[in-house]
Amino acid sequence: MSDSEEQLAPDLIHHQGGVVEHVSGDEVHVSQSAVRTITGQNVTVRQGGAWHVQANDIELLQSAAVGVRGESISLQGTATAVAISEHAELTDSRAGLVIGGKVQMSNSPSLIILAREVHGDVETYLDTRAALLAGVAAGVISGAFFLLGSLLRGRRG
Repeated sequence: MSDSEEQLAPDLIHHQGGVVEHVSGDEVHVSQSAVRTITGQNVTVRQGGAWHVQANDIELLQSAAVGVRGESISLQGTATAVAISEHAELTDSRAGLVIGGKVQMSNSPSLIILAREVHGDVETYLDTRAALLAGVAAGVISGAFFLLGSLLRGRRG
């Protein structure tokens, strides 16, 4: 089995270097590695990359991830496309979409934040209200194009 096809699944994992397809365990520590999918109870990624991370408690330090989902997440010096959590803390990080119950931000710009509570210096392009308005506008525009297309197709036949 090559490094890129490796799958790891014991209770405690310390993985450093290389590329792994899937890592799963109660306690997962990944350092300077690339992992497609990480699942577990407590996950720590230090200077690594992951496509998808799902766990109760997640800590990403100087890392990158496409999707992060957990009960509690902490991102420090990390970039992610989507972060979903009941409690999220972002420090010196970048995020595309942050969804959560309580979000703490420190020097962490994002595109969209959808949360019940947001604390810290929030730097976002779209807040909850603007995101909802953008969604409504996109729905109205796509509905208008659909209706126009239906009317044009109806006249031809």
